[in-house]
Amino acid sequence: MLSQLSIENIALIDKLELTLSNGLNVLSGETGAGKSIIIDSLNFVLGERADKSLIRYGTDQAVVQAVFEDYLTPNVKEYLDDLGIEAEDVLILRRKMTVDGKNECRINGRISTLSILKGLTETLVDIHGQHEHQSLLKSSNHIKLLDDMGESAVEKAKETVYKSHKKYVSLKNEFSKFGDASERERKLDVLTYQIEEIEKADVKDGEEEELLAQRKRIRNMEKILSALSDAKRILDGYDSSSVSASIKNCSSLLNSISTYDDQIAPLTDRLDSAKVEITDISDTLEDMLERLDFDARSAEKIEERLELVRTILHKYGGNWDALQKFYQNASEEANMLANASETVEKLEKEIKSARKELIDDAQKLTALRQKVAKKFEKDITKELCDLGMSGSTFKVDIQTTDEPDEISANGADSVEFLISPNVGEPLKPLAKIISGGEMSRFMLAFKNIVTGIDGIGTMVFDEIDTGISGNISAVVSEKMCNISRNRQVIAVTHMPSLAAMADSHYLIAKSTQNGKTLTHVDLLEDDTDEVARLIGGNDYSKYAVPHAHEMKAWAQRYKESIAK
Repeated sequence: MLSQLSIENIALIDKLELTLSNGLNVLSGETGAGKSIIIDSLNFVLGERADKSLIRYGTDQAVVQAVFEDYLTPNVKEYLDDLGIEAEDVLILRRKMTVDGKNECRINGRISTLSILKGLTETLVDIHGQHEHQSLLKSSNHIKLLDDMGESAVEKAKETVYKSHKKYVSLKNEFSKFGDASERERKLDVLTYQIEEIEKADVKDGEEEELLAQRKRIRNMEKILSALSDAKRILDGYDSSSVSASIKNCSSLLNSISTYDDQIAPLTDRLDSAKVEITDISDTLEDMLERLDFDARSAEKIEERLELVRTILHKYGGNWDALQKFYQNASEEANMLANASETVEKLEKEIKSARKELIDDAQKLTALRQKVAKKFEKDITKELCDLGMSGSTFKVDIQTTDEPDEISANGADSVEFLISPNVGEPLKPLAKIISGGEMSRFMLAFKNIVTGIDGIGTMVFDEIDTGISGNISAVVSEKMCNISRNRQVIAVTHMPSLAAMADSHYLIAKSTQNGKTLTHVDLLEDDTDEVARLIGGNDYSKYAVPHAHEMKAWAQRYKESIAK
């Protein structure tokens, strides 16, 4: 339950701490006192969208903190486990917003995103406002609401349908890869052509780079030939200026004096070694010149090969690794298609079996939903009768498809709640026929039936009693009290009978302090005067107070009766 709500700098609130209890918590006060601010603050800390206009004028940030006790339901625990947050004795949610629109959210002191915060609080608090019945009005939500009432039996059947649907879809997707016989033949022809084209080209890793290098050499052949020829002539030319001739002359001169100095002979040996190296270099240059003559003749052939290599690489991935991957995949697919007949026959049998399994599982789920729907229709009709709508007819319309391909992971059904508020009127969707006051009563009827099923510990009602008066208000108050016996209820109301039923009654008022209007909340030890004000207005008559006493006595008798 929500045990404490701390609000700072929200609209007319400077600082406010609201301590709440189990059971029925009622918030009342004059129009404009700030009841909506309390709900806005609660919505804020629960992760709803908010803008900086919520921040109190003259301040730079707003902060709201909510403390929950006895909160650890299975749904909450599962959510916290998924977040990696260890459950503690209390759960503290805190949200701050600055004037520049920045938000900071924390869960037990740990920084969180707004979406994570909202996901968690949806398992903690259920808020219903006067104009916030979307979950009941949207037909897309009705199947989930119905399934929730079916509890574990429906949930187990849904899991079975989910698995059989997944299996059926997987087999169909596998089958779709093959297509029909003509399609398989066409695909095989294409793949065979691509494989043969790649094999014929026989592109080697790094071949494009090597061809580019060869082309570069050929395109600069004249310069290369000239340089190599000049170098060879210098090394071993026939004129006296050649390197070989110079080394020979130098060696002869040193030999002529070698007998006179022991240091000369080593130099002669080194010159002889240089002569051998020069000769080897010369021979290498000669070989290169011969090969270059061959390369020059092959220029056209190189250009053709380079064009082919580039075409193949571009066509099948852009590089050699991608080409190899394409070739491998194409080969595997071609092999699969070439031997498809047997596989297709096997898949057809498996799909037939999976289709039957899916249909059977979906039918079982439909039967469970129909069973739950009948009980739900009966219960809602009774509740509506109690709430003064005895002429109402309620129906859970379940439409079931016979086409297996239209069955989803959620089954074969579509669900919509239909109602006729008055005798003689046709059944229509809730959103198209029901009035605001009727919707409030229907929602109460619904919540009274499902209380405890969803596992949410706190329910908030924001002036949902609008349009309700007379004897029906007493019945509504009793229903609200019933709900509060199983979970915490926080209700903002103008209805005196509901205020009289409160386990804890909070008066919301505003005052002027230092030239500023501020909202404050007080827990009433004796709320008789406030109940009287709700009965007779601010200038309530002398009859309002005795009536308030009578109403509180009635409320007490009712609470004692349901406690037995």
